[in-house]
Amino acid sequence: MSPLYLYAVLGAVPSADAGAGLAGEPLRLLQCGEVLAIAGEMSEAPSIAPDALRAHDAVVRRLAESTDAVLPARFGMIARDEVVLCSRLEHAASSLREALARVAGREQMILRLFRDTAPSADAPGTSASPDVPAPSADVAAGATGGPGTRYLAERASARRAAAEVPELDALRPVLDRFVTAERVDRHDAPPLVASVYHLLARGEAAAYTEAVEHAAADLHDVRITVSGPWVPYAFAPDALE
Repeated sequence: MSPLYLYAVLGAVPSADAGAGLAGEPLRLLQCGEVLAIAGEMSEAPSIAPDALRAHDAVVRRLAESTDAVLPARFGMIARDEVVLCSRLEHAASSLREALARVAGREQMILRLFRDTAPSADAPGTSASPDVPAPSADVAAGATGGPGTRYLAERASARRAAAEVPELDALRPVLDRFVTAERVDRHDAPPLVASVYHLLARGEAAAYTEAVEHAAADLHDVRITVSGPWVPYAFAPDALE
């Protein structure tokens, strides 16, 4: 058997031919237990380069045009053979099915949040007091426990903080009209504050962009850019990374 380069997991058989893979190889539809995948034979993973990344994305986009639910694989994901690939996908079948249901009929948009100036003292998430801020409820509760309890409390607090975007609070009434799922990556790379990934119904990208840009014009200190629509890369489970 030949090594296989995985492009995506699908919710159904594509209604049209997706063409060739990024290296010009024929695409193969694989039924791995309850999971349907599409891959191409490739001796080794392609090198990371702009042209290769664009070619990978082009394949996934063509698949998205002919099926309702697509979970893109991470660029460069290659398995020794079909047995190894299917074993990995079958092991993650439950999470893959849940993710396919989440992305069915939807597309991804990305908001990038930039802070061009230091946040003001009364901005969300800041404090006017020079004192150390009060700990979160998780950390406060963990303070009375042992080292293990404190560690878990701190982990929970850190996870919640990483998913919070107080800079978007003013936009929530607009976002709630469109967004069905959200994922947040906070950044420690000023001026970039966060990347926020949204799922919304296919065909709503233009209306979403217009509404977000209009609402964001009234924000202070924070600048927002909108890009998309994309295939839902950010909502693929760990099995495809």
